[in-house]
Amino acid sequence: MTLRMTTARPGVTDPEARAMDTAALGQAVMPLVLLADDERELTDEMAAYLARYGLRTVVANSFAAALAIVESHRLDAIILDQRLGPVDTLPHLPELRARTDAPILIVTGNREETDRVLGLELGADDFLVKPVSGRELVARLRARIRRPGNMAAAAPRRDRWRLQPVERRLVRPDGSLLELTGAEFDLMAALAAQPGEVQTREALTLQVFRRGWRPGDRAVDNAVLHLRQKLAPELGERCIITIRQVGYVFIGFPNG
Repeated sequence: MTLRMTTARPGVTDPEARAMDTAALGQAVMPLVLLADDERELTDEMAAYLARYGLRTVVANSFAAALAIVESHRLDAIILDQRLGPVDTLPHLPELRARTDAPILIVTGNREETDRVLGLELGADDFLVKPVSGRELVARLRARIRRPGNMAAAAPRRDRWRLQPVERRLVRPDGSLLELTGAEFDLMAALAAQPGEVQTREALTLQVFRRGWRPGDRAVDNAVLHLRQKLAPELGERCIITIRQVGYVFIGFPNG
């Protein structure tokens, strides 16, 4: 990720702009932002820059370290590089989102619309395409942090829907069972086993129907349709997302 500093607006020096920004914070506690990037020199530069605008930072140079910080800190926002070392963080967004309500801003060099759409569906709040200017980063953070409910992020969220593989049943938050056919349960289990991972129709056909996929085969699509109908109106299409011409991705049950 490249952090490119912009020049101050005409007629206002950068120190003057910082002073106005800091004054706007009043007596509020400085927001705490997690910087998750494997480039240590970059995170040091970002931390120093954000501090000039009244933002505290904590740094993680791996995804495992980011998860640990999310568990131990009350964060106001997260800046997450899409490629954190060997980890593509997009498929792990449901895991991160289950632990915090803090806004998640993904920084990426990938301009593919599919990745941005998938990331937003999986729990990201915003995307910044490299190179990112310092002022844009601050502005995006401020916009997300000041939204109602974002300051002093809530305690970690926990799913209340329960998929029970041994008993082969899906339990609603109120304890009642959602009646599923054998194929529907196998499909739900296959998708839920890899949250955030796109699963192809070929793979799902093999797992659910125990046979190979053929061109024009609609068995998986029909099973997804029936499963969504049973999940609606509580979940509907909010937990199983269609990836056109590829397959489906499970993004997790809603929390609370």
